[in-house]
Amino acid sequence: MGRPATKSPKSEALTIRLDPKTRFILDYMARFKGQTITTVVERAILAAAASTVISRPDDYGEHNITWQDLWDVSEGVRALEVSKVPELIPTFEEERRLAFVRSHWPFFYTDEKKRIYLNHYIDLLWPRIDEFLQLHEDMKHKDYYAAGNAMLEALKNAKLSTPKWPPEQTPAKSGGNFSRDLDDDLPF
Repeated sequence: MGRPATKSPKSEALTIRLDPKTRFILDYMARFKGQTITTVVERAILAAAASTVISRPDDYGEHNITWQDLWDVSEGVRALEVSKVPELIPTFEEERRLAFVRSHWPFFYTDEKKRIYLNHYIDLLWPRIDEFLQLHEDMKHKDYYAAGNAMLEALKNAKLSTPKWPPEQTPAKSGGNFSRDLDDDLPF
């Protein structure tokens, strides 16, 4: 026999100041709909969010971004998604974290294209992201891979398989010699 479904506990509290008229309206709506005040507020937020769309032109016309495009159960993935949307005015720290994640992509993405997240790694590493970022800043002139090595250790301690680190350098990225014909890049 299956276990009865239980409600997930609320983890966030919101305190707001309302004038007496707005409080009365909120009570009125809750009574009328037979809902709690919390449910009325949550549904009003969802209704407002559904109509909040970021429109961007792309190769195929318009591309719309909504909160659902940015939502993920993983806090780290949500933070990364938000930091990639200029219209949401990411902070310097958010942009800094995103740059770190992109340069340490094997710990956060499935491949160098950086389209699919590795949630199991992110869930483990994200609570310490600022620590890893600071280690990178402090050590990059002595040991550029120090933060990656620390993240490898964190994954090993959690009994997770680890990505290949440091990632292989292609000749073009490492500044080494390469043999392809430079004329291949000319558009004519």
